[in-house]
Amino acid sequence: DDGKLSLEEFQAFFSDGTLNEEELEKLFHTIDSDNTNNVDTKELCDYFADHMGDYEDVLASLETLNLSILKAMDYTKRVYESGSNVDQFVTRFLLKETANQTQSLLSSVESAVDAIDEQTNPARHYPSKVGHGLMDTWYDSPMPSYSPTSRMVPREHGKSFQTGSPDTRAEGLEGQINRLAELIGRLEDKTLWFDLHQRLSDSESTACTYLLLVRDEMTVSHKHLGEFCSSLKQYLKSVAGEQDCFHVTAVKLPDGVTFIVYEFWETEEDWKRHLQSATCKGFQHVKVDTLSQPEAVSSVAVPAAWCTLSRE
Repeated sequence: DDGKLSLEEFQAFFSDGTLNEEELEKLFHTIDSDNTNNVDTKELCDYFADHMGDYEDVLASLETLNLSILKAMDYTKRVYESGSNVDQFVTRFLLKETANQTQSLLSSVESAVDAIDEQTNPARHYPSKVGHGLMDTWYDSPMPSYSPTSRMVPREHGKSFQTGSPDTRAEGLEGQINRLAELIGRLEDKTLWFDLHQRLSDSESTACTYLLLVRDEMTVSHKHLGEFCSSLKQYLKSVAGEQDCFHVTAVKLPDGVTFIVYEFWETEEDWKRHLQSATCKGFQHVKVDTLSQPEAVSSVAVPAAWCTLSRE
């Protein structure tokens, strides 16, 4: 946090198995153009600027996109505060479509980063991916989320890029994409708040001031893990599209076989109706065949206002 990197800090950050310790030290002194035994921000920028190639246009476009999204975010806030229902409908569509398109772009870049890193470190294990669409990224993330109408996946800390690349150009690209992911995550958080705030404002009764939080913990047998994950993805996608489900989130615990699904329903009656739906019954059949022990389901009513705290 002093604005510069020592050799030890440089090696700790950039060590990814591509360059050995001696090669990293040599690179450090190459970047340290003023020979202070510290690499500062300007020296890092100067070095990577000389190696951008085709990424120069990409990074410039991302910077422009960052500014455009910030501008659109301000516009969205204004519309939801003073716009008509039609204005809000149109803005929500545009916002969600922008989020989906951006996520598709991010998924493509993530796939490239994973492929390069796997090629560089073939000994590492990477979970297989059926595809690289919106619904396929939750499996590798600690806290994926789905909300009604298949909104983009908001992540609490964005996509975590812990691995490096054999090409120094990828370092700059990863940083920009990570910033973009965080920005989109904050943008999605605001939309989530607008959705709840609008529901509370439109309700003339107190029925919507509480949400029912349902927690479902499931432990899957290793043998049926693939089958369960595929079914869970489809279940999340279906539940996210249900009108009475405000939000649904899936969490995969560190043991690799325990999953927790959190669902926010507007009322207990809505949740009970959902239990009788074909979507829920289909998922239940899969759980019977794949779980290694009975699932643990619990529910609690939480004040909806909690979800709007600190949402400026």
